[in-house]
Amino acid sequence: MGESWTTLAQIEGKRAELEQALGASWRWPAAWAIVHEACGQIAVDRVNIGEGMLAALVLATVAAWPGQTGSVPLSAAGLDAAIAMLAPAEACDEVEHPNLRTWRYLRQEIGDGGSAAIVALEAIDLPGHDDRFVTAVLAAIHHGRVENPDGTTSLWRPVGLAELALLEESGFTAWPPRLPDQPIFYPVLNEQYAAQIARDWNVAASGSGFVTRFTVATAFARRYPTRQAGGRGHLELWIPAEDVEILNAHLIGLIEVVGEHR
Repeated sequence: MGESWTTLAQIEGKRAELEQALGASWRWPAAWAIVHEACGQIAVDRVNIGEGMLAALVLATVAAWPGQTGSVPLSAAGLDAAIAMLAPAEACDEVEHPNLRTWRYLRQEIGDGGSAAIVALEAIDLPGHDDRFVTAVLAAIHHGRVENPDGTTSLWRPVGLAELALLEESGFTAWPPRLPDQPIFYPVLNEQYAAQIARDWNVAASGSGFVTRFTVATAFARRYPTRQAGGRGHLELWIPAEDVEILNAHLIGLIEVVGEHR
């Protein structure tokens, strides 16, 4: 019977072992992904942002991947080796193993003669890159946005009467600080989703729901990955409460009320 890691402690021990073996040349990326080409298009199979640490170290070990921004090729044989190296972690049922599932599916997709690529990003708000795989991963991280030609990004947020009153107090120039039980500020990426929340949630909670629209510097918005909350069009940014003041400093123009529901 082969090796198996049944506990989180064993997985953490393996992670530390692999990281030590890689030495000082290894850099932890802010995000990393595995991609492949199909029918002339780049398919981004999975993106990890601040997670998948053991899987990243396995790939670094197999493919001599340094973790710096850029891409390195991964052959079918290399992918086989990575799957075999990570497989013992599957014995631990305390966590999910999405990278291992992705790798197995990808292995079937590329066949024996195909290849994939590992992509690393030292930051997710890079303005651009000459590596087409890096560009594809950045596009996947920031998908679904309205990025305008003037360097701004349009965002929407549904609000109730209380939050609307605070916006009015600021002259519609700033978002109010989050309350202690509100660790995340959630703007959304399209007006339809904002209207749905205002109609279905704010009206039920307070009798009225309003849709606001505002723009921020795109360079700021790209610090945060797109998050999908349920349906395909339910796209959001998750901005930590402590960053709301920074968000306000990057607002371009006034916050507008563009819809009302009662």
